[in-house]
Amino acid sequence: MGEGPLVKLSGKDTETRVTIIDDDKPGQIYFHDTRNIKAIATNPKCIVQLDRKNGSDGIVKVDFKTKALDASPETATPGVDYVEKSGTVTFNHGENVAHIEIDILPREDLEERDESFGLQLSNVWPDGAKLSKNSYKVINIITDVEGKKKTEALTQLMAKIESEEAGSWKD
Repeated sequence: MGEGPLVKLSGKDTETRVTIIDDDKPGQIYFHDTRNIKAIATNPKCIVQLDRKNGSDGIVKVDFKTKALDASPETATPGVDYVEKSGTVTFNHGENVAHIEIDILPREDLEERDESFGLQLSNVWPDGAKLSKNSYKVINIITDVEGKKKTEALTQLMAKIESEEAGSWKD
């Protein structure tokens, strides 16, 4: 190839945008959900996602702990509504997503559920890693109203089919 003057190409397809990801920092830990987290009462686990942004260098750890809110009827009770849990979440080098699993306990005594508890993040390390200012989330345990309606409709349909089948054998 010969050397010659540089020529600027024209047209939109001759341009590109380059994004440089600064991954040589340990990053900052955030809750994935920006609003309160909903836990469906019929699901045995509530899975909370944590994100690591603005860097993914090295191992980063953050502690967590579930917390009862207060003594009001809307507050979920540890050991009755959910299993109290604490521990440490580890993001390995290059990892940007981690999860916390909290067991939700079944409650047969309630027609509908609407109780809440908290989840607190703390003690992020090593030095240089950061924790979002929003290090506390409220988790609402709620009844799956749509799922409940579908289950009731299916139960009614099955009862009708069984009734019709039982009647057809008599003829």
